[in-house]
Amino acid sequence: WRFVSTLAYIGMGWIVVIAIKPLMEALPAAGFIWLVVGGGLYTLGTIFYLWRIMPFHHAVWHLFVLAGTICHFFCVLFYVMMK
Repeated sequence: WRFVSTLAYIGMGWIVVIAIKPLMEALPAAGFIWLVVGGGLYTLGTIFYLWRIMPFHHAVWHLFVLAGTICHFFCVLFYVMMK
């Protein structure tokens, strides 16, 4: 169940690719890169979330979530709010 629910969350996170064209038109390239890197960090973090035998796997996952959140924060701050 843990694997299936994780795949569902990853799918919900990446569903934004449906609107990729208007998103690329609205954001400068650097803002788009911040957005994609943040999503990539969230996705990579799920490896550690699922890797239960690794010590502190849950804490490492949270570090990836924090890093992805920071990337999305910078995207919004610099390329949405400052626009």
